Amino acid sequence: MTRIARWATAAAAVVASLGAFAAPASAVGPDQYGGYDTEVFTAGCGSAAGSATGHKPGDRLAIDADNAAAYYRCNPSTGGAAAQQERVTCAPGAYFDWTRGLCGPARTVPEMGTKLTAGRAEPVRKAPLEVKLHHLNATLVRDRDNGPQDAIWNATITFKDGAGKVLCVARTDSAGRASCDAKPSLAVAEALLGGYTAEYAGNGSVNGAFNTVAPATARGGVL
Repeated sequence: MTRIARWATAAAAVVASLGAFAAPASAVGPDQYGGYDTEVFTAGCGSAAGSATGHKPGDRLAIDADNAAAYYRCNPSTGGAAAQQERVTCAPGAYFDWTRGLCGPARTVPEMGTKLTAGRAEPVRKAPLEVKLHHLNATLVRDRDNGPQDAIWNATITFKDGAGKVLCVARTDSAGRASCDAKPSLAVAEALLGGYTAEYAGNGSVNGAFNTVAPATARGGVL
């Protein structure tokens, strides 16, 4: 094998290993455009501090899980403080393209798959035959075949009973987890047998025509 061939083989191995790596909470690896290195995060700007890609620091952005036409620019702070986030809105007709780190025509932006899992709520008795559900919880992550299933931050999760009545609403934290206590009471049998539903509506436009972060639903139980 010639020296050039050995070098090409080694380079290909390095590229392959880098392609298999994904920094925690990063939706997409660095993308070159306009002379800048761009990273897009799903777990908010706070996750940008832990990124290590081997590229020089460039634009670090975070998706807006509730608005496809907006994103956050992560501005690093001095003195070791956490990154500060600046919300940016795309021009009319454009959505944030999380695969490239820029705004593009709405119809051309791909949809990020998501997965929602719901845990078990705790019933707290309020009357002989009524309970309130505490600690309803669900976790939203990016769903993909390979690599880490990155947490999705600041997504609105709606918790409902078996009949579709809203119990409470919460936003996900940087670990993708949302939790809240139900406001209305439920019949004991209804709560224990019916459980609850957690719903993420996606981040589409007002009429829900285009989601760049896909909606998801999960069923939760009761202890």
